[in-house]
Amino acid sequence: MSTSPAEPLRVDVLLHRLCLTKSRSEAKAACEAGAVTLDGRRARPSDTVAAGRHITVNYPSRLLEVELLELPGKSVSKKAARDLYRVLRDENTREEPF
Repeated sequence: MSTSPAEPLRVDVLLHRLCLTKSRSEAKAACEAGAVTLDGRRARPSDTVAAGRHITVNYPSRLLEVELLELPGKSVSKKAARDLYRVLRDENTREEPF
């Protein structure tokens, strides 16, 4: 096994491995719907991501923007995944009734 830096990952794979989506297919659908951006540009599921990139996911009732600190391996726990990114913005986008 080589000890070279991790290869960039596809956006849909990355979102699933970071536990930001429930499945890779959900991540792919989010990209195709325009709900995911990379550094402010609409992301395609096959776009590759490396450490240092800003990823924004527009969930139905939440906007989450993170900075990727490190690429995840193939098997990452939800707790360990949280250490691989830094939350830049986390906003509730659903209007709360008064």
